[in-house]
Amino acid sequence: MTVMWASASLAGAGAGVSSSLLMITIASLAGSFILLSASYSREELKHNRNAALATIHTKFGDNLDIARGLFVVTCSPIIVAYFFLSALNQIVRRIGINPCSQPSCETDTSNAGLLTLRAKKQLNVMRSWNRAKVFTFAIYWGIAFMILQVLVAKLTVVFLSWMIERTASFGLAAVTGIMIGVGVLMFLLPPVPGLPVYLALGIVLPAQGHELMGWTWSIVYSSAVGLFLKLASSALQQVLFGEKLSHYVQVRQFVGINSTLMKAMRLVVGKKGLSISKVAILIGGPDWPTSVLCGIMRLSVFQIMIGTIPTIILVVPSCLTGTLLYMASLKSENGVTQYPWAFTVSTITAAFTAGIQFCSMLVAAHYLERAVDQRSEEVAAIEDDMEVKEADARDEHVRNCYKSVTEWNAIPLLPKVTLVCSLVSVTASCYMVQFFTSLCFVDYSLTDTIDGNLEGNAANLFLPLGWLAAACFFGSMILLIIFTSWGKVSRLHLLVI
Repeated sequence: MTVMWASASLAGAGAGVSSSLLMITIASLAGSFILLSASYSREELKHNRNAALATIHTKFGDNLDIARGLFVVTCSPIIVAYFFLSALNQIVRRIGINPCSQPSCETDTSNAGLLTLRAKKQLNVMRSWNRAKVFTFAIYWGIAFMILQVLVAKLTVVFLSWMIERTASFGLAAVTGIMIGVGVLMFLLPPVPGLPVYLALGIVLPAQGHELMGWTWSIVYSSAVGLFLKLASSALQQVLFGEKLSHYVQVRQFVGINSTLMKAMRLVVGKKGLSISKVAILIGGPDWPTSVLCGIMRLSVFQIMIGTIPTIILVVPSCLTGTLLYMASLKSENGVTQYPWAFTVSTITAAFTAGIQFCSMLVAAHYLERAVDQRSEEVAAIEDDMEVKEADARDEHVRNCYKSVTEWNAIPLLPKVTLVCSLVSVTASCYMVQFFTSLCFVDYSLTDTIDGNLEGNAANLFLPLGWLAAACFFGSMILLIIFTSWGKVSRLHLLVI
């Protein structure tokens, strides 16, 4: 989720940073895994693996299904290919066409099935999962990815580029007022991150103000407006949404207000003044959900604003990147680029911004985990929300009934097919959007225009494969709604009985 949010945040920079961030992250994780594996013997790896798995199961319990869902939606094609190769390997063993292959012995049960012994064990582990729950979480992960990568990363950029084009002939004061209004509106939308807004400010305001103030002071001015916008929007999110929603028991129950994680967040973020842990959470967390959660927990708005001020370390490089992108688009009368170095420097500043966003998320996760482990007594001392606790107790039987009717072996064939088709559809859409981006969408950045790059129609952003990905996405959501509706109706029948 961290990588999804960071890459969506950097969308529109025009430097390929968002895609590079995902590839670098995957490469770093793979490299770290190889390095750690090489540091241990086989016996040590087996012992450490078993100990780690036991710790994970004890600590996270049912929440592991969320991680399993992420694994399924990201690795489904790889999983299918792996079992196919395992079956092919078993066929080669049986036929004996490869003299170097381990022979298949009829009396050896390890080679008696369709798959190899290791693949069988892994398949049995997957079969032991609550597959309906895991598949449902996998679909939720896919929906979140598509919203961030398409609705946010693509459509938000198109809208902001349209704003940049429309305000090009306005004065600095008018443009500032318009961008503040639009910026607040964008911040109030849950899935929209702040970085595209800062990038737009860095393009629009210096474009109007560089002749009056010069480039340097224009960047300072846009950064100041960006910080004001962030603080004002965070306060509005906390007060208008968070504090209002906190009156509803269902909302507090939905966010898990009594969970250990939420109590740890309250402990860290509710601390007065500034601290690395508090700042990391307020900067690294998604803008809207973080501020709204602070409101639901009824934390001090003033203290949250103090902790949000260091977000300037994200605002300044974002605005600088936007300004550099605008400078790179300027051409002299003979068509020569006025600042040929600007695009290269914008790539560096965009990568720096992505690094800050990514690292702050990791630091936030680290300090939350440390608060859960090292300050467990303080976390446990935070009183439970009694209304939520009573609601959880009332709903326990309802949840158990739903869990009972959605046990994989108890689900009829048609609902099973519906859920699997939903999973296949959303996985296909995610793979198309991530790995075939150039075939799904027209390359478009904040410095482009709808008239010049999309022939005057924003829908032209989508190429045929992009429309197919969107159809798979919406089809997956419809199928998921059908499955969950069936589960609720079946649960109701069980409750009546």
